[in-house]
Amino acid sequence: MAKQKKRAKHNVKHKKKRAMNPRAARRLVRAVLALVVLGGFAALSLTVLFPVQRCTAEGETRYSADQFAGAMEIEKTKMNLFTADTAALTEKVHAALPWVRVVRISRRLPGTLHLTVEERVPAFAQQQDKLWWLLTQDGRLLGTEKEMPEGLMLITGAALLEPAPGRLAAWKNAFTSPADIAALLACLRESSLWPGITALRISTAATPDAIYQDRIRIRFGTATPSGAGQEAVLTEMLRMAEEVIAQKDAQNPLQRGIVDLSTYGKDGKAYFTADWD
Repeated sequence: MAKQKKRAKHNVKHKKKRAMNPRAARRLVRAVLALVVLGGFAALSLTVLFPVQRCTAEGETRYSADQFAGAMEIEKTKMNLFTADTAALTEKVHAALPWVRVVRISRRLPGTLHLTVEERVPAFAQQQDKLWWLLTQDGRLLGTEKEMPEGLMLITGAALLEPAPGRLAAWKNAFTSPADIAALLACLRESSLWPGITALRISTAATPDAIYQDRIRIRFGTATPSGAGQEAVLTEMLRMAEEVIAQKDAQNPLQRGIVDLSTYGKDGKAYFTADWD
C-alpha cells in the first residue's frame, strides 16, 4: 500500500513538471506573435515598401538617367529596391542601349538604382544610305552619324546586311565575319604596316583585304583558316607583304598596286600587280 502511494505521488510530481508554467506559456505566445509580426513586416517591405523610384548613372556615357530608367522599365514594372533582379536589368540595358559595354547596378536607399557605366569605343565606319555606321572592334553596330568621324578605320567593299544598333555586323553575300576582322586586326597591330593601314575592304569571296596608305591593297584570299591556326598564317602572310611593299617603296614610294597573297597556301609566295585603282 505504501509503495502504491509513493508511486502515485511520484507520477503527480512528473505531471507537474511536464505541465507548462502559465507565465512561460504567455511569454512563448508573445514571442510567436512577435515573429509573425516581424515576418509580415519583412514581407511587406519586400513587396510594398522601398519601391524603385529613380536611377542615377556615373561614368562617361551619352545616355541620360531617364534613358537608363526607361531601358530598365522602372515605372512600368513597379519594382522593389531589394528584390529587383540586377542581372535581368543589366540585360535590358544592353539590349536597349548599344553603346553600353559594362554596367554595374547597385542599390541606394531610399529607392534608387545607381549605375556605373562604361561605353563601347567605335573602331570602324562604313557608309550606307548616305549615313555612316559606327562599328566596334568586334564588329558590333553602334548607330549612325551624318559625317565620317575622325580617327576611325574605313570599311568598304560590301553593303551591310540589315544593319541595326546593337547587332553584330553582317555583309551581303560576304565571306567575312566579325571574327575574321578581329583576327586580322590582332595580326596587323603586330605588323610594321599597321601605322599605314587606312581601311579594310570586305570581300564577297574571301577574307578582308587590308588597304595600305590608300594605295596598296593586301589581298589575303581564302588562305587564312579559321580557328587556332588563323593568326599564325596571317602573321606569316603579313611578313611577306612587308617585304614586297618595302621593295616597291624603294623603287617608287608612290607606287599603287595589289600585294596578292591568295596563293600562299599553294606556293608560299606573294605577287605584286601594279596600278591598282
